[in-house]
Amino acid sequence: MAWLKIKQKIWHLRGLLTIAPSITFFVILVGWTGVYQTLEWATYDFWLRIRAPETKDSRIIVVNIQESDIRALGEWPISDGKLAQLLEIINNQEPRVIGLDLYRDLSHGDELGKQQLNEIYRSTSNLIAVEKVIGETIDAPPLLKAQGQTAMADLVLDQDGKLRRGLISATLDDGQTELALATKLSLIYLQKEGIELKSIENSPRKILGKAVFLPIKSNEGAYINVDSRGYQIILNFRGDRDLFNHVSITKVLKGNIPPDLFRDRIVLIGATAESLNDFFLTPYNNSAHGLTKIMPGVYVHANLTSQMISAAIDGRRMIRGINEVAEWGWILFWSLLGSGISLVILERNLLRIDSISYLQLILIGGLLPMGMVFLTSYSLFLWGWWLPTIAPLIALIISTVAVLGYYNQNQKNLAFTDGLTNLANRRFFDNYLEEQWSKIKQDKDLALIICDVDFFKFYNDTYGHQAGDECLKKVAQAISSAIRSHDLAARYGGEEFVVVLPNTDTKTALLAANRIRFKIKGMQIPHKKSQVSSYVSISLGIASVNHNKPQSPQELIAIADKGLYLAKQQGRDRAMVAESE
Repeated sequence: MAWLKIKQKIWHLRGLLTIAPSITFFVILVGWTGVYQTLEWATYDFWLRIRAPETKDSRIIVVNIQESDIRALGEWPISDGKLAQLLEIINNQEPRVIGLDLYRDLSHGDELGKQQLNEIYRSTSNLIAVEKVIGETIDAPPLLKAQGQTAMADLVLDQDGKLRRGLISATLDDGQTELALATKLSLIYLQKEGIELKSIENSPRKILGKAVFLPIKSNEGAYINVDSRGYQIILNFRGDRDLFNHVSITKVLKGNIPPDLFRDRIVLIGATAESLNDFFLTPYNNSAHGLTKIMPGVYVHANLTSQMISAAIDGRRMIRGINEVAEWGWILFWSLLGSGISLVILERNLLRIDSISYLQLILIGGLLPMGMVFLTSYSLFLWGWWLPTIAPLIALIISTVAVLGYYNQNQKNLAFTDGLTNLANRRFFDNYLEEQWSKIKQDKDLALIICDVDFFKFYNDTYGHQAGDECLKKVAQAISSAIRSHDLAARYGGEEFVVVLPNTDTKTALLAANRIRFKIKGMQIPHKKSQVSSYVSISLGIASVNHNKPQSPQELIAIADKGLYLAKQQGRDRAMVAESE
């Protein structure tokens, strides 16, 4: 009994169980083209902008080089002598590490300045200079490169030109692994905290204090076939320059700074002057939070550095995507939810055909689930998970509409279908006949057959009503299989059936009637109480517009019924064409 109930429930929900997976497959298939990618990126950007502002990371300080600084220096690039002076002032305050986000592959200034700078390079073991290693390369200072005090400054952009991924390391053509500036600065800073990077055997996972790093894959999160070479993670921005301590290079060179400004900190030196064009688009573009539209490269490195050390020391959440299979399940979940909500609304009669009910559908069946998608996605984002939002939203909307259409069609079928035989019922037959009658004006033929199972009362009395129902089902199947696809078979009432044959003359209708009769006799359903045959038989009356010239659909039915009466009168198990009076 329990299994029967389960089967009935599954059958009842077959539309839901079929629609949701089909729509999920469709949405996933479309998603492989990358059509949702831009919208998913925009959603990520929006989540990043609306979340609560974070506090400053006091462990990092940026030395800015602005337009006013260039004018004060009176030169650009900064000369070797001035750079040596800057580095000496900073290093005297004993920072943990200094990141020089300026390309210095060439010397600038006089020989004395060059010598001073090289001496600073030799004596400053915590100085890391940048080089460009991907695409068109730019070397780091040779002396620092020889001492292993270099890191790459390369960044990876999405197709819309924005930064959402951070490059932790890259494998070069010679097989060597190059660390990013943020990575190297973080590892040096964390050494003093007793935190070292640990690898897991046969796994891309990396452990750094409280943080677990996993590289993104080419189809992870909202990405479709993205270039995921190297070790990339999703950037969890802390914010723009206001979220970091910063000071101008001019103040540092003039000594207008506190005596412990750089002590025990990560110091990043980089250009923020617009004329130097070291700017990148970020999720903060067009933000209503008053953040700059473009972010200087030095602050990009500051954000990635802050992300790594904050995760390692403070346990600040990383942002991760999920694998493809989990994404498919995520989309299927929302597709099923959309289907389920629609089904509940419809089956509980929350909707009726009026304006208030349609408003209910929009609010309960549409806007509420859509809001749930956004709210759930945003909540998961705050917990460090970037899951697709647009794809499941589309799946939910399509599923909601599809279930509504399916349910309406199903209800329409129930309203016009006989529950026992699955043929059209009397209501549908009446409408269909009226529709076909209207086409007679276009010189169309129309024929009608009324059928009656012979001595069916005796059959019921002999074999029981359950067997009688089974008999009627078989008769209905025989009638359906004996007529053309564009003909209509309907249950007229009790053991009576009716067939409407559009574009059919009397001769063709008679052939169809005999085909029905022979089909039913051929099934050899035993009927020992029949007075005309040992098997179930049927009598049929035929009327047609071109033969009987009726004046209305009701008259056509009456003439066919007269033919049925004649068939019974002449011994049953036959088809008779009725004559008009």
